[in-house]
Amino acid sequence: MPSPAPIRVLIAGSGFGAKVHAPAFAQNPNFTIVGIASGHMESARAAAASLGIAYATDDWKKMLDEVEADLVSIVTPVDLHYPVARAALERKRHVLCEKPFAMNTAQAKELAALAKAQGVVNVVNHEFRYMPARALMSRLIQEGTLGRLEHLAIQDRIPGWARDPARRVTWLADRQRGGGFLGALGSHHVDAITHWAGPVRRVFCRLRTLAATAPGLPPGHQAITADDCFTLLLEMESGATAVVDLFAGSRARRESMEVFGSDDAFVIEEARRIGRRDAKGALEELTIPADLDLPATPEMPLLAPFRVLVSRLHDAIREGAPLGPTFAEGVEIQKVLDTARLSDQMGTWLPIAD
Repeated sequence: MPSPAPIRVLIAGSGFGAKVHAPAFAQNPNFTIVGIASGHMESARAAAASLGIAYATDDWKKMLDEVEADLVSIVTPVDLHYPVARAALERKRHVLCEKPFAMNTAQAKELAALAKAQGVVNVVNHEFRYMPARALMSRLIQEGTLGRLEHLAIQDRIPGWARDPARRVTWLADRQRGGGFLGALGSHHVDAITHWAGPVRRVFCRLRTLAATAPGLPPGHQAITADDCFTLLLEMESGATAVVDLFAGSRARRESMEVFGSDDAFVIEEARRIGRRDAKGALEELTIPADLDLPATPEMPLLAPFRVLVSRLHDAIREGAPLGPTFAEGVEIQKVLDTARLSDQMGTWLPIAD
């Protein structure tokens, strides 16, 4: 029996799309990239030339109309996620979308309903789930090793615009385009927390734009309007609590995740280190199981976990295997982000609501 033809992929976006999405699809024989679009024609052509993609354009609408495909991979700024995803779903194409996959809950719910009605695979790209240490944490929680989850604490330290003059000011710095670290990284942290501890009941959040007030910023950095720091407190429906503290005024990149249960507690440091703290605070590391380990991709660290997602995406499209978070699950993450922004405006705890 002949093998099925490769899944035809269109990529909308040539930044992270060219660095991670396109290489991962190109390296998987079950996929073939048939077109790439960018806001800048020269970027689209450069990405196409480097990977042997026949079609390149600066008009994503034109690409969707002119190129037959099975899957659309959306890697645009957040304000374009909704129109590109809607257009792809209307053409009954499977969709993989970067996070957060909408500007607000109303858009997210509309896309989830349309994806369900069309009967296509729909996935939000939370590839952080497949980083070895996080994948092992998921397994430990699923196996009941920690017992009842009681508290989760995530600390993220980033050399953002206020500390790194070489950091480019892109749409990520523009609140009106869906920029800000609450969406860019906070969405990953909320996904991890809800994946491990279940739904959120209520939220308190404080957002801050440190770079906008930092002295000595070079020209152009004054245009930053999006948050680059936030503290997010969550109360889960289970009764567990969580805190995410992200500060982009650091001189070095560092992240830690601690999960406390009634029976055990584990901490994650970076992508591959997970273990227990001893009485002196030293990390007693666990060995990453072979089936969860990934080869290092120092040229682009997120390429390795994204390859796992691409492989699972093939199984979801060809075999109907489950894959998440779906758009419906993404709606719940979007609700938390929207409620967090409203909490910051009102200065109070708020329940999660539609």
